[in-house]
Amino acid sequence: MILHALTQYYQRKAESDGGIAQEGFENKEIPFIIVIDKQGNFIQLEDTRELKVKKKVGRTFLVPKGLGRSGSKSYEVSNLLWDHYGYVLAYAGEKGQEQADKQHASFTAKVNELKQALPDDAGVTAVAAFLSSAEEKSKVMQAANWAECAKVKGCNLSFRLVDEAVDLVCQSKAVREYVSQANQTQSDNVQKGICLVTGKAAPIARLHNAVKGVNAKPAPFASVNLSAFESYGKEQGFIFPVGEQAMFEYTTALNTLLASENRFRIGDVTAVCWGAKRTPLEESLASMINGGGKDKPDEHIDAVKTLYKSLYNGQYQKPDGKEKFYLLGLSPNSARIVVRFWHETTVAALSESIAAWYDDLQMVRGENSPYPEYMPLPRLLGNLVLDGKMENLPSDLIAQITDAALNNRVLPVSLLQAALRRNKAEQKITYGRASLLKAYINRAIRAGRLKNMKELTMGLDRNRQDIGYVLGRLFAVLEKIQAEANPGLNATIADRYFGSASSTPIAVFGTLMRLLPHHLNKLEFEGRAVQLQWEIRQILEHCQRFPNHLNLEQQGLFAIGYYHETQFLFTKDALKNLFNEAKTA
Repeated sequence: MILHALTQYYQRKAESDGGIAQEGFENKEIPFIIVIDKQGNFIQLEDTRELKVKKKVGRTFLVPKGLGRSGSKSYEVSNLLWDHYGYVLAYAGEKGQEQADKQHASFTAKVNELKQALPDDAGVTAVAAFLSSAEEKSKVMQAANWAECAKVKGCNLSFRLVDEAVDLVCQSKAVREYVSQANQTQSDNVQKGICLVTGKAAPIARLHNAVKGVNAKPAPFASVNLSAFESYGKEQGFIFPVGEQAMFEYTTALNTLLASENRFRIGDVTAVCWGAKRTPLEESLASMINGGGKDKPDEHIDAVKTLYKSLYNGQYQKPDGKEKFYLLGLSPNSARIVVRFWHETTVAALSESIAAWYDDLQMVRGENSPYPEYMPLPRLLGNLVLDGKMENLPSDLIAQITDAALNNRVLPVSLLQAALRRNKAEQKITYGRASLLKAYINRAIRAGRLKNMKELTMGLDRNRQDIGYVLGRLFAVLEKIQAEANPGLNATIADRYFGSASSTPIAVFGTLMRLLPHHLNKLEFEGRAVQLQWEIRQILEHCQRFPNHLNLEQQGLFAIGYYHETQFLFTKDALKNLFNEAKTA
């Protein structure tokens, strides 16, 4: 299913959208281009780089697919009409000159071979003439911006005729046909079989192209290299027969997605998304989940608001809403790529799932809260680990939470455990953890995992009687009384007792209640003491005794009750107004 959906994406892009490599080609970053005339004379060295996130990045061009090379004779393998400066100009860089000379000889021989095959192609003839002239090649290294080129490790170079505004020499129609014919000749000489993607007879790929953007080094998405998997005399790619064309299409599609705006990364999990047809959701999903980054911090907020509007006006219930939409989550593992999640849905269903996710996360915030209205997933998950370092969060947990967010599923228990551990370590509850705990509990209630319990609200629920929630509220009021009675206090009861109060209440609350009269007597304003004492009585109506132990779900409710009550108490005149209303009722 995954390979089939990826090949469909390739075909969609090739037929209508464009921007995807045809067979035998790939999109490659070419930082510098050697511009020549039809006689092969050097004109200029063109810098294609642009500043992106404080780093210069070269433009991507469609070029003949690079060839794999390794070993002591790797210099014999050169790419067609593009390569690094060792091959194109015999520039040694950090390597020895002898190696660079061998590389250049290999590159020149390949261009001369191409010239014989395409004698009427002006661009190929010009490149061959340029390579035959030591004087013209030396002019490149005398160019004003050559030092910039030389600083780029393994800088790739290609050629463009001065008369051509955009196209490189390697992009001419004749060169494309030559590459296509060469690929066809290779396919004729390989073993044939039934392709498991198309179901048709086709030349079978022995090895699959590498995928970039998941592992530190490119790695195959599908491969077999152990004899234990061999059977019936079949080995490597013949064990799971995928046609050469289908293999090219799915690997090119995946590489294109991983290099596009359709990708988002959370920890070491990289996810890509695409639709059977082009849809606005395809372009906005990454920012909705991942955030807009430092350059566009509010981009995801605008995207989520647009999504909500589309749901309210029924936009995604139109025909496009029924179109298939795919989500693929990947992570690195040694020399392999691991599939963390795969989901096939529709545009409408996914839109509703994302809206449900942000609905479940909604939590009351202060007027000057530093937290955004819709917190992106990486920032949310950063609340589960020390200093927000995502590398300390297990890949499985990241994948499970991401999958649940995108598919409106129940969140894993490991999320609850991680949030509670962090609460106890920091002796407090953050907005991010409160939001995640609320989402976990509400989804567990809807799934029937938590019986006889109603869903949590965005703000304080004064009628909620769950013991964990009630004790969390009580703890927040006791902390507030202590803080107002002792201005400038270095450590409050929360700094000392939050963890134990939320797990073993009986060990803490007896002591705290005995200290209560002392703290109330120290309050500067008697009216304030009356209001806070009234709030405690209201809370204790729902608590007959302090339990010995709270289970995990009740500990989560404790944290949310504490958070809700704290936000309420810090809202100006909220308690005063409520007290006055109760007094006059």
